[in-house]
Amino acid sequence: MKKYLPLIALALLAVLFTIQYAQADGPRLTVRFANPAWNGIAIPAGQQCGQLGGKGNTPALNVFDLPSGTAGLQLEYKQRGGSSLGVLRYAIAQGAASVQLPSVTGQQASLPDGFSWVSQSAGGGYQPPCTKGAGYFLVVTALDAGGKPLGTGRLELGKLQ
Repeated sequence: MKKYLPLIALALLAVLFTIQYAQADGPRLTVRFANPAWNGIAIPAGQQCGQLGGKGNTPALNVFDLPSGTAGLQLEYKQRGGSSLGVLRYAIAQGAASVQLPSVTGQQASLPDGFSWVSQSAGGGYQPPCTKGAGYFLVVTALDAGGKPLGTGRLELGKLQ
């Protein structure tokens, strides 16, 4: 039994951290791909950066379980262990419980209706995945009208092959 005590202690710490993290961030949003080409395992062909021969866009998304008072969503696209690929805001109708977001064209500063920039990549706009072998993910945060976070969700975009 004594040999399992360190494992039990680590498991309890993990549970406590998870509970604290969930309470700090509010409710969990459900985030899913609206385009079946995206599966969360591999970045779809053509969705990489222009330097690798692609014309990558952000994936179209479905976001569910929006907390009451949500006025917008913040979307941060990231490379695992790397930098941000761009941060966007999307305005939604008051009282919506779910929303479908269109894709955003990569490496361009222009945005579809409803979107605005929080920060762009160094190359301007959304930087599509550009490091082979790297993993990519998205964090979606529900915001109230004043910009206060109400809940978060995360979606694995996949690995660039």
